[in-house]
Amino acid sequence: MSSSPVDIKDYFTIGDFYTAALVSNKGSIDWLCLPHFDSPSIFGKLLDKSGGFFSLVEDGWELTCDYKNETAITDLSLSSIDARLSLHDFMLPQASSKEQQSQCQVRQLTCHEGDAEVSFVYNPRPDYARESAELQVNDVSVTYVTKLGRLELLLPDDATVKEAPNGDGHIVQVVIKHSETKKLILRFVPSSNNDDQSSPSTLQEQDQEQITSDFWREWVARGTYVDFCRDKLVRSAITLKLMQFAPTGAMVASPTTSLPEEIGGVRNWDYRYVWIRDATFTLYAFYVLGHTEEAERFFEFIYGIVEQCEPNEFEVSLMYTVHGEPVPAEISLDHWAGYKGSKPVRIGNQASEQLQLDVYGALIDAYYFASKKGFSQDDKAKSRRLIMNLVKKIDQLWQLPDSGIWEVRSEPRQHAYSKIMCWVGVDRAGRMKDLLDLNDEDLQICSRLADTISDWVWQHCYDEQENTILSYPDAQHADSTNLLFVLLQFLDKHDDRTSVIIDNTRQALVAKEIFVYRYKADDGLAGNEGAFVLCSYWLISALAIMEQVDDAYNLFKKMESVMSPHGLLSEEIDPDTEDYLGNYPQAFSHLGYIMSAFYLHKYMKRHGASEELQAELP
Repeated sequence: MSSSPVDIKDYFTIGDFYTAALVSNKGSIDWLCLPHFDSPSIFGKLLDKSGGFFSLVEDGWELTCDYKNETAITDLSLSSIDARLSLHDFMLPQASSKEQQSQCQVRQLTCHEGDAEVSFVYNPRPDYARESAELQVNDVSVTYVTKLGRLELLLPDDATVKEAPNGDGHIVQVVIKHSETKKLILRFVPSSNNDDQSSPSTLQEQDQEQITSDFWREWVARGTYVDFCRDKLVRSAITLKLMQFAPTGAMVASPTTSLPEEIGGVRNWDYRYVWIRDATFTLYAFYVLGHTEEAERFFEFIYGIVEQCEPNEFEVSLMYTVHGEPVPAEISLDHWAGYKGSKPVRIGNQASEQLQLDVYGALIDAYYFASKKGFSQDDKAKSRRLIMNLVKKIDQLWQLPDSGIWEVRSEPRQHAYSKIMCWVGVDRAGRMKDLLDLNDEDLQICSRLADTISDWVWQHCYDEQENTILSYPDAQHADSTNLLFVLLQFLDKHDDRTSVIIDNTRQALVAKEIFVYRYKADDGLAGNEGAFVLCSYWLISALAIMEQVDDAYNLFKKMESVMSPHGLLSEEIDPDTEDYLGNYPQAFSHLGYIMSAFYLHKYMKRHGASEELQAELP
């Protein structure tokens, strides 16, 4: 067991659609919240060495790790002079379950050559290590009862358990012979479901790995993937699926909190919530991948939030919990040192209190996309009322300063992106005139607003001298949302200004060809940050739309070269070291990868590619 911090990109993620765990390439489970994504952690070594873990004792083993193909099962190979084994880590899927069931995380050992004794250290530290786990040990299990439920480690035959010499948990020793398979099963039984009395022997006899393998391979087979990056698209699809909460269809931004944007820095945030602005990107990604059920579930979640709004106020927050509830207040866990000393460790998110005007446009855009793909709501009168309430809210608010897409903690500004997303909302509402039976008054409101907002952006945010759209009026800088505006159809690809704006933004914010910073300006926080992965994919997608297909493809392949070996993406990357930064895995980054792959595919088919590029394609 290593005590030094694991690099972020050396973690794998597994999950059951209620929560997700991070497992290192050395076989240590260092992050797990139970029972849900945003519940308190059971294992938190990711953020503090005393945070709890469930680790393989590495001594004497040569280790290599990857995913089993087209699954969310990790495959760790253990080799020594005397034996060769595999350790498979996974969680039993609960994709169709709306009632809280027992959750099972399985560590399955198989001995392929020789005989061996394998040791693990089991050290749960509940509630972000604010509680001590008083474990009850017997021949078949190690049990701890929490406020939320019962946590049991079910043991295979002949396993032995003893306290670790340093008091850090218990050592579990498993003796395994050639051709044997033995399992350690971590079962969580929620307090609301104490009827689950499946015996340890029944669970040991069940073939959970086959069930899990079959689930993932059948799910992957239902999808559609372009050939030139199929394997990484499949991994991105699986990763997004792992971040969807089965009971509600909500998508968390990431299963982690407080992985830093700068090592040793303070930019550490809790991303275990649902951001409304991700709606259209999420729907698009699942739809183009052929996973329409996941898209529909997420659309139902978003639509349900809008339905709950009071008609007279119609306030929409920028983020929600997986249950569609307000995000808890932000607090710091001062007893934790943070990843590689990056403090504070935060839970909850203060940004949920900000005004971010883009959410209203994002909701209408999501409905517009869903309607084009055939899974919008059937009640036309109700839908018209909801959409026009959102339009009226935009009319009331669009001129206000806000905190913008980047959730800066400095004073609110008149952010160009926020205004343009308001324009997107009213533009898309107007396009749905037949679908929603909009009357002449509705159409006039949408048309007037769209023209007014567009005129305001060009008048106040377009810098004719620098040929760019500034982040806000009188700013001395642009930000990377300029790369998104052609995707949103605010910028016309045939307008000469569009290619110049993209080129100038690229020149200002891109490092080493592929790494794109969100902005380079004071944002009210100390320290720096890495390049934002999603913004690289905005650039690639914009270039594809502008018919610069070869350039886009080359950048796409260069971004693939800095991915983790197993295909997961973080929020940010340090351009100098290519180390991962920020929460991980990051849904936004994977959404960007999927989006840019399909834009590339679309425009390569439509406009062709150079002979040199065609020679590289499968």
